[in-house]
Amino acid sequence: MRTVKVSISLPEDLVVEMKRLTSNLSAFVAEGMRWHVARVRAERALRGSAGAWEAGNHPDLADLDDVERYVEVIRSGWEREA
Repeated sequence: MRTVKVSISLPEDLVVEMKRLTSNLSAFVAEGMRWHVARVRAERALRGSAGAWEAGNHPDLADLDDVERYVEVIRSGWEREA
């Protein structure tokens, strides 16, 4: 993967702690930023989909018992690993 050099400013205490945890700051920061980007994208997707579910479109899932049955049907098709 191609890398790009960037210059950022971080709180000194954070840098000290990161240096205690790793000898490769670039990889450490990259891993943390990948996690953070994924989290922000997921949060935005959740916010963007808010209100998409309408109970009237899913009368078969009206209560918890219905949902449990639905999940059991879905899971019954899964293969278990040995």
